[in-house]
Amino acid sequence: MKSTTGILLGTLCSALSLLPALATERFFTYTYEPETMPKGAMEYEQWIGLAAGRNKTVGQNNYNRFEIREEFEYGVTDNYSVALYLNQSSESFRDPLTAEDHSNFRFDGVSIENRWMVVNPADHKVGLALYLEPRYAGDEAELEEKIILGQRFGIGNGR
Repeated sequence: MKSTTGILLGTLCSALSLLPALATERFFTYTYEPETMPKGAMEYEQWIGLAAGRNKTVGQNNYNRFEIREEFEYGVTDNYSVALYLNQSSESFRDPLTAEDHSNFRFDGVSIENRWMVVNPADHKVGLALYLEPRYAGDEAELEEKIILGQRFGIGNGR
């Protein structure tokens, strides 16, 4: 069974490597910029974050938590984009008292990101966007709101 899974995974990775890779001009990957996707543009992005470093003080040696998000983004208009996120996480650690390894992978629900660019920073001194992201995970729900301000500096800032 494991060899079949490995062959299928290897075949999938090989097939995906034949597709062209594209990138946007996103300058800062851990911040939000007020610009939205152009109308009709689509993008797929995968986010992977790692939390590590807990130890026996909290009862979790060799702790690792990966947060994985698959994002499908679409430009509805030149000023409004929407994105669907599929959220997952993987956690593993060793209990220092029992020496047992604990590991789990779970689906953490879906999120729908909405961004509306009110003022474009390419045309004005400061850009402004409104952000709203509801998330649902079966037994929990959350709503994230942001006001995003941005200013362009240097070459290519349109001024």
